[in-house]
Amino acid sequence: MKFGGLFNGFSFGAGFALMRHVIVPAILVAAALSVWWWLGPEKPSCDSARQQAAHAAVEQAARQIRAVQGDVKRAALLHLKNDPTDFVTRTLRKRLMEGGWIDLDGTPPSEKIRDLLNFRNPGFFDVEKALEYGKNEGLDAVIIGNLDQFETTQDAAILKGQLKFVRIAKGDVVDIPLFVGETGGEKGQADPLPPPEVGLSLTTRICLLVLCIVILPVLTFPFLKMAMRRDSNAAAATALVVLLAIDGVAIRAFLGASNSFFGLAVFLIALAASFGYDMFMLSYAQLCRPPSPAG
Repeated sequence: MKFGGLFNGFSFGAGFALMRHVIVPAILVAAALSVWWWLGPEKPSCDSARQQAAHAAVEQAARQIRAVQGDVKRAALLHLKNDPTDFVTRTLRKRLMEGGWIDLDGTPPSEKIRDLLNFRNPGFFDVEKALEYGKNEGLDAVIIGNLDQFETTQDAAILKGQLKFVRIAKGDVVDIPLFVGETGGEKGQADPLPPPEVGLSLTTRICLLVLCIVILPVLTFPFLKMAMRRDSNAAAATALVVLLAIDGVAIRAFLGASNSFFGLAVFLIALAASFGYDMFMLSYAQLCRPPSPAG
């Protein structure tokens, strides 16, 4: 049985083909990633005391970076060396991007892929490599760094390290210390900071997203049958648009918003998978619809 007009030529068989080519591969990829997150490597965690120390050190470093910024407009922060939890790198990158006084490149795609697979990110603390990277990317400056110590002692958390603000045009380097902890028997002072954010893991959010998208047409199936009973392009298109709109809101809510190309690609792929599934459910509703009343 086929749709008419706008959906001319689209049948249950076409809906099944869409599911086979779009939905099934998406489910297989999601299942493979879930198994990988369950059985694959795990990154070390960062306790609340170290998170507080990192926030304090990053705030101090951000002020110094702004002070030495000069005519630098566009820069990049490469992953800090000896930062296995990624927390200091992410916190500093987020702080600089939120500051708005420097155009900071976002997380590199290769780093996002390693984060997705829980691989350890290689650190960069080589001025020559930073200069080469900056020239290739057309940047004004590159920020690199190294963590010498990042641990929790009996009394407090200690963070010791160093950042290097590498100017590409001039080739000069400004050293910026990263330090929060104890020195000479006294604890380094830090401004009060908000408690660390606690949220659902990526695996949990993806599982909830898939469940939400799959169950929505099931719960609304009686209404889909009523819409398809009318043999109306407007009714079918309206049902599809409403389902896709809700799917889009769910994808944005569970996967978050991102201005990067990678984030946009993930959103579009998830929305395309949702579109294939919704079309399949509409074609199935076309088959299961009650007979139209005699005219």
